[in-house]
Formats: sequence, structure tokens, C-alpha cells
Amino acid sequence: MSFSVRSVPAVEQTVVEVQGEVDIDTAPRMRRALVDAADRGVPVLVDLGAVTFMDSAGFGVLVAAQRDVAAAGTTMRLRGVSGRIRQLLALLGLDAVFTVDPEEPIEVA
Repeated sequence: MSFSVRSVPAVEQTVVEVQGEVDIDTAPRMRRALVDAADRGVPVLVDLGAVTFMDSAGFGVLVAAQRDVAAAGTTMRLRGVSGRIRQLLALLGLDAVFTVDPEEPIEVA
């Protein structure tokens, strides 16, 4: 699967959209996008809704980004976090470190 990361800056926050597999090869690209977002000094929202896999390199990038935004005096939230990644966050004790937006309810027609 291909990997992409896109930063969407706005006045009130920067959204960093991540897609695909986050691993040792792709994590540096995600890291650069998050460093740039933290440097803006506004809250950062990391959209992981299209992430299909994340290994320890990806979790390490998220931890480093959390430190970066705190040092910049702002905040970071995660959204679109899959059940599997939520489980891994809990296993690693990172569920207490990150603010994870609640899952949006699925509308049934």
C-alpha cells in the first residue's frame, strides 16, 4: 500500500492527514510533517483514519510530536484511530498520553 502524509494549515489548527502504512520507512515523512505543524504554534490534529498499519516507529513519531507541540505551547489530538491502533496505544500506556477524539457514531438509514 502506498503512504502519504498531507498537512492542511489553518488559522485555528493544522490537520495532518496520514494514509497507508506507518513503519520504519515512512515514519520519517510523517515526522517531518508533524515537526512543521508543531512549528506553526497552533493546535495539531493528526488524522489517522486512513492508516492501515503502524509499527513502533510510528508510535515513536507520535510521542516525539507530542513533546514538540507541548514545547511550542500548544496541543495535539488524534482522530480516526482504528480499534487496533487504540489497542496498541493502551498496551503501550500511550492512551494516557494522547487525546483521542471519540469515534463518531455511524448513522443507520
